[in-house]
Amino acid sequence: MRSKENPNNKSTEGRIMEHARKLFLRKGYHGTTVDDIARSAKLTKGSFYWYFKSKEDMLRRIFLEFEKFFLDSMIRSINAVEGGTLDKIAKFIRFIPAFAYYNPELCVAFTTLSGELVGTRHKIETDIRRIYKRYQDFLAELVVQGIQEGVVRKDLNPDLVASVIIAFHSGILFQWFMNKGRIDERAYVETFNKMLLKGFLSEGTRFP
Repeated sequence: MRSKENPNNKSTEGRIMEHARKLFLRKGYHGTTVDDIARSAKLTKGSFYWYFKSKEDMLRRIFLEFEKFFLDSMIRSINAVEGGTLDKIAKFIRFIPAFAYYNPELCVAFTTLSGELVGTRHKIETDIRRIYKRYQDFLAELVVQGIQEGVVRKDLNPDLVASVIIAFHSGILFQWFMNKGRIDERAYVETFNKMLLKGFLSEGTRFP
């Protein structure tokens, strides 16, 4: 039975999606055809349609895969933390690079495909905006809690902070992916964390 808890499972369906993500990153969604995906996965076009109704159906599954394995997992992990906002922020900062390290293509595919499709009136845009809204709302609530506890600056707008964190992380992830093998990953993550924390934690707050 195919594992439903691993975005990198090697079932036929998972293999097709893996090849599709690689092609989408290289050629874009619009520049990639079903024939391209089938050839890359060494399958017939008919085999593709056995698992997916269309290229759009596959794209939607990639986005839902990101939501399930990244966003849902992150929210569960942070909500399970016993402690205050600083402990939850620490969990967030550990979770992000760890997930991106083991699932770089899934993360970058979501970011780049979102950029390609938002504003084009593609049907999938509704899913993209919904996922980003969940992500932003969750982080904004974390910021609100931090303000109430006095560990996050009170002069900041929680929604804007959440949006900036997401944008910052997406850009960092893309740069790391492009420069993989040419940069010190640990130093990259530490720099990201220091810049992020310095920007929104209250003066004098000690991070765990």
